[in-house]
Amino acid sequence: MFNQLHKYIPRIPSELRYRIDLMRHARKLPELSPEDKLIVDTLRKEGVVTTSLQDLALPKTSALIPSAESQLANMELALAAKYKNTQKFGSLENPAYPQIFTVTDLPEFYNWGSEQRLLNIIENYIGLPIAFQGVHLRRDFANDEQLTTELWHLDAEDRRMVKVIIYLNDVSVENGPFEYIPKSQMSLIQQLQIRSKIVPKTAKGLVGLNDAEIEKIVPKSLWKSCPGKAGSIVIADPRAIFHHGKPRTQSRSTLFFVYTAKNPLRPECCKQYNDQTFARVLPA
Repeated sequence: MFNQLHKYIPRIPSELRYRIDLMRHARKLPELSPEDKLIVDTLRKEGVVTTSLQDLALPKTSALIPSAESQLANMELALAAKYKNTQKFGSLENPAYPQIFTVTDLPEFYNWGSEQRLLNIIENYIGLPIAFQGVHLRRDFANDEQLTTELWHLDAEDRRMVKVIIYLNDVSVENGPFEYIPKSQMSLIQQLQIRSKIVPKTAKGLVGLNDAEIEKIVPKSLWKSCPGKAGSIVIADPRAIFHHGKPRTQSRSTLFFVYTAKNPLRPECCKQYNDQTFARVLPA
């Protein structure tokens, strides 16, 4: 744990500037309705808020869903070609990594993610002018063991960030719902313990810790899972909470809308939402 604290000492000047920027911008934050303020307050307290497309009721939703269904069909074509001759897909020898398409440039996705009400909620949480980094369409698969994002981890893009995750199919325990440890359930000592164990894992190319390793520090009774019907939304700060996709036996399709401060802590981690890292396959 001392090594973890020692690592942050050189960052003290930049962290002080960050705190000053937060205080300066506080009086410039957009006003929110009581309902939207509750979303921000819950996000600050717990790290996650669950809602749905129907309850959030953003005007651009009617255009979002047909476009998502169309892109999922394109993804199916790409998957069929990519894994046609793959043996033991999802095994320890051949892990099933998520299939990801970047769809930021498509107006139906960008326009939904740019809805002013949504941006106002996110700016109030982040506390600074924000950047809408982009959108990923994902298909997550079953693995025999926790090998990819089924491992518990923290995201790295910024000090505070928001991911708006939309389920595109019904997500039950079998599909691996988003699972996390609420901020209110974790002590600083537990956070430092987990971080100290994650660092050597990531140095070896692993995403994070498995269930057994986490349970030694935080009992499973305190974990919170987010199953839901298609159209369910998980709004999360994946930098503030230890989280993962619960290990699954069936695949899961989602949209990830990603937001950070305008000048994020690690801009290099944000490039994936707009470059060719996860280029989609266009229909012939």
